This record gives sequence, structure tokens and C-alpha cells, in this order.
Amino acid sequence: MKAFGPPNEGPLQGLVASRIETYGGRHRASAQSTAGSLYPRGGLVLDPSRRRLQQYVPFVRGSGQSRGLSPMRLRDPEPEKRHGGHVGAGLPHSPKLKEVTKAHELEVRLHTFSMFGMPRLPPEDRRHWEIGEGGDSGLAIEKSWRELVPGHKEMSRELCHQQEALWELLTTELIYVRKLKIMTDLLAAGLLNLQRVGLLTEVSAETLFGNVPSLIRTHRSFWEEVLGPTLEETRASGQPLDPIGLESGFLTFGQRFHPYVQYCLRVKQTMAYAREQQETNPLFHAFVQWCEKHKRSGRQMLCDLLIKPHQRITKYPLLLHAVLKRSPEARAQEALNAMIEAVESFLRHINGQVRQGEEQESLAAAAQRIGPYEVLEPPSDEVEKNLRPFSTLDLTSPMLGVASEHTRQLLLEGPVRVKEGREGKLDVYLFLFSDVLLVTKPQRKVDKAKVIRPPLMLEKLVCQPLRDPRTSFLRGAFSSPSSRGEGGAGMEIK
Repeated sequence: MKAFGPPNEGPLQGLVASRIETYGGRHRASAQSTAGSLYPRGGLVLDPSRRRLQQYVPFVRGSGQSRGLSPMRLRDPEPEKRHGGHVGAGLPHSPKLKEVTKAHELEVRLHTFSMFGMPRLPPEDRRHWEIGEGGDSGLAIEKSWRELVPGHKEMSRELCHQQEALWELLTTELIYVRKLKIMTDLLAAGLLNLQRVGLLTEVSAETLFGNVPSLIRTHRSFWEEVLGPTLEETRASGQPLDPIGLESGFLTFGQRFHPYVQYCLRVKQTMAYAREQQETNPLFHAFVQWCEKHKRSGRQMLCDLLIKPHQRITKYPLLLHAVLKRSPEARAQEALNAMIEAVESFLRHINGQVRQGEEQESLAAAAQRIGPYEVLEPPSDEVEKNLRPFSTLDLTSPMLGVASEHTRQLLLEGPVRVKEGREGKLDVYLFLFSDVLLVTKPQRKVDKAKVIRPPLMLEKLVCQPLRDPRTSFLRGAFSSPSSRGEGGAGMEIK
């Protein structure tokens, strides 16, 4: 067999060589000069006007197969004419033409993926994204638990229902892991391969898929250490599935599934990013449509896949409750109750983290609306310099006297009228936070409010309800703790 020569010894020949060239081999740099020469001989050529493949020729005896050509022989593009060519043929730097060329190249690449499969990524990318071949061979299961329990016909109806509930826990776990692999093996792998040839480089795979690889590793470990051994014990003994064998694994649920905290914190932004890219990026929209129609996707939509982790983590208590309902033994009930409590405790922790994140986002948005704190007019630059450290108002800083997990919240806001001197009245806008009340003046030209009074700490605020039913809030007297409402300013909020 003749060995391959050095890169300058002429074109490669044969089916393998044509696939190397199609996948961006040694001729890739010179093949990207024009839309008609995206691929060398044996590659794919698109008709720029009708955007479809031209002159598809299948394998026939004595054709390209005997000559060492690719299984597809496509018409070579006509040389560019000096006059009377396509509109825009003489404008190689036109942005519109560039977009059309990229759309053609994307279509060719996706068609190549469909024919020959997804190209292999570098080892470091495959390890990071959990893209491997044969790595999930142990994630297999029979069609029914009855195949593993020979004496299932003599079992009670209630015990059969318990086995069905346990079997649902096992089978849905594997189905869910396969759906996670769609995001990595198809969507992420396809996107990264396209980015290697200069397509969709503006799309961030990390932003789009977050820490999905960490979730895959978590569930693979959970299967190998908790669910899988219980299944193997039933395979070996022929006895029914024992829920007590799952207890130790579920009691450490919070530690095992800790990556879900990060995913749930970012899932809202992730779905917004995916939606925005599909609405504003035609090439990404075409890529997602190709993925959703791919046979490996099972017709799963991208947004549906992104929300699957949130749905799965909240389903574990329901699956365990179904097993508990069909487990009359006291020891099994005790174990299942402990497992359910461990899972629900972790879910409460996730909800608390998500709620705190939303509160911080809301607080940051409110802080953006409130301008700098400049109550006093400094008579000189020296006075301004000394006042500046005491004139800052950082609403995102921790509240005094409470734990760090408690975030300042905007409870109420709205316009009010306050007295200014003896006869005057002033229209202001109030912001009531968890620990402070801000009196501001809206600025017309910008969507901000300027603080015009010193911040009023709620611990120094004495409030009294009003008898007038038209008043929706209360009347307050601001004073020091020692005066207990004697003196100070009055305010009525309606």
C-alpha cells in the first residue's frame, strides 16, 4: 500500500481522503476563498441561487468508486464571468453576500454531518463535555422487572405495585440521562464543530448549556453507586427490588446533586439566551432546527431540554412517595421517609438560593434607578472630598444586624406629598426597603430618582394606622429611639 506523501505532493484520493477533505482537512485553508470552492474535489457544492445540492450521483459500477472518487460527484462551479453574472458577483466584500455564503456553508456542513456522522472533537473537549463512545454501556436495563423476578406471579398485588414504582424510578433515570446526552453529543458537539470552521463563533456553548456535563457525571455516579447495585442484586438473586438498599445513597442526596444549585440558579438566563439567539441569529436558528429534526434528538426541542434538569430534580420526592405508598413494611417506610426528607431538604436549599438570587437581581435593578446620595451642597472641593465617603448609598451592601443570607428587598414604592416648611408642599417618591426608607425626587430627563433626605432607618420609625379607609398605608413620625414618637416629622402615605 502506498503511503501518504507530504502535504505538497498533490491531492488526496479515495473515499477516506475525500471525507478528510470534506471535514476540513489539509485543503481547508484554500477551500474557503469563494462560495463555489468551499470544498475540493469530492466535496459538496451548493447552487447559490436555489440553495440545493446539484447532480447527485449514487454509487454505480464503473463510476467514481473505481476511480477513487467520493460517493458524491458534483458539478464544478462555472468560472466567474466578467459580464452578465449573478447580481452581486462583483461585490465579494458585500455584507449581504457574506451572510448568504455563511448560510450556504452551514447548510453544507450540516448535510455532511447527516451523511457521515459528527466529527470527533479534540480529547480535551470530549472530556469536558462528556462526549464519548461506549461510556454509557453500563446504563442499560431490561424492559420489565418481571424479567428479573421469576416468582412475580406469586407476589401480592401491593408488592407488585411497589416494584412498578421502583422500576419507574430506575427507568426514568436512564431516560433522563439520555436526554442530557442529547445536549452534549448532538447540540454541543455540533456547535463546537461548526465553530472550528468559523461558523457560529458568536454563540457561547458554556452560556447555552451551563454545567450540563457536571449533571451527567453526577447521574452516572448516582447510577453506578446507588441505583445500579440495587438492580444488580435483583439480577443476581431473582428477589424483588429492595428500597432499603437505596437509603444510604439518597441520604447523601444534597452532596451528590450539588451541581444542580448552579444549574437552577442560571436556568432562567440560559433559556433567555437560547431564545434570544434563535430570534436574532438566523444561522443558529437553522442549526437548532437541524438538531431538533435529527434522529438522535427524539424530536426534543432545545428549550424543553434546557428545562429537563429542573423538572427531574423536583420529581424525586414524587417517585419516592409512590414507593412509600406501596411499602407496608415498617423498616421500608422508615428508610423511605428519611430519603424523602433528605431530597426535600435539598430542594428547599435550591429554592432558597434561587429566591436569594432573584432578590439580588431585583435589588440591583432598584439600585440602578436611584441616583447618588447628595443631600448637602458642598461649599468647596475640600468639603466635597471629605463628605464623599459618607455620601455613598450602596443598597447592595449587607444589612446591619442580620445574617448574610438575608437580602435587602424593595417592599413598596410610590409617590407621596410631604410638607415643606409651614405652607409649602413637596411631591416626592418613596422607596421602602427591608431596613430603610428613602425619600427621593424623580428626575424628568432620566429614569432615575435622586435622594433628597437622609435615609430613614426603619428601627427609628414609629408608624400609626389611619382611620381614613381611603388611606392605603399609614402615618409615620420619625424620631430617635429615646423620644418614642415625640417630635420629629410627620408623613401621610396614601
